[in-house]
Amino acid sequence: MKKILASLIAFILFISLLSGCAANKTTLQKKEAESTGLEKFQATANMQILQSTRETLGSDGKTEQIILYSEQSPNGMPQSWSLVVDDIEKIKLSPEEGLYGFAEVKFEDVDGDDIKEVLFYRQSTGSAGARGLTIYKTGGKDWQQLFSVNDPFDFDDMEGKRYEVKYLGDYYVRFEDRQTGLKTTIALDAEEYQGLEDMLKEISTWVDPIAEYSLVDYDGNGVKEIITIQRVIGIAHADTLAFLKTTYKLEQGRYKAVTLSLTDVNDKPLAEVKL
Repeated sequence: MKKILASLIAFILFISLLSGCAANKTTLQKKEAESTGLEKFQATANMQILQSTRETLGSDGKTEQIILYSEQSPNGMPQSWSLVVDDIEKIKLSPEEGLYGFAEVKFEDVDGDDIKEVLFYRQSTGSAGARGLTIYKTGGKDWQQLFSVNDPFDFDDMEGKRYEVKYLGDYYVRFEDRQTGLKTTIALDAEEYQGLEDMLKEISTWVDPIAEYSLVDYDGNGVKEIITIQRVIGIAHADTLAFLKTTYKLEQGRYKAVTLSLTDVNDKPLAEVKL
């Protein structure tokens, strides 16, 4: 009887110990949540995982679980995107009123500190393939935004207020940007337009939105420049006359546009202005 009573007392003490540990753990978790001001992200039924990976984003060398969620409407269109790091939502972006249909994130050190930044791309489903890009410097509760193109369309261009593209004859096209003063002529390859000569006179102002970004460290200082690329269109959407490029450099913690240039289809510089 004494043995049974002793076993019962030991069992009760063990259960009490476990309850105490659980309570302490809950208290610690609650205190941690209160200290950070962050709550664990809860995915809803209308959310889809677009990407799931593990990356080292901070200076402590810690590998974190990173998940990109898409919140979708009943017809399958994205309503928002959430980037969640170790169960904490760090970024939430909208599709800009239906402009974008897809999103993805990439990781790359752009500012030369050997710590990866988050490159958050969004893409339109239209034929031009317009792309938005926001770059975040990670670390701490709130991430710093280094670069952002939320809307790759130039509405002044779409209304014919900014650019002018006009065929001059003899396989030359004039390009002018009224906003910056950039102007030059584009020489066309006559062989490319054999049998299509009558269509050349119909060339009009048509500059595609930003569809490509190039990140290159031109001067070798470890900090990458960002170049946005737009196509200047000729007789049809598949006909590229030239590329309009805006170069951004990192200055005081933020990327700033420094030059606008035009190159031919072989990437030969035609004209450039400082911004």
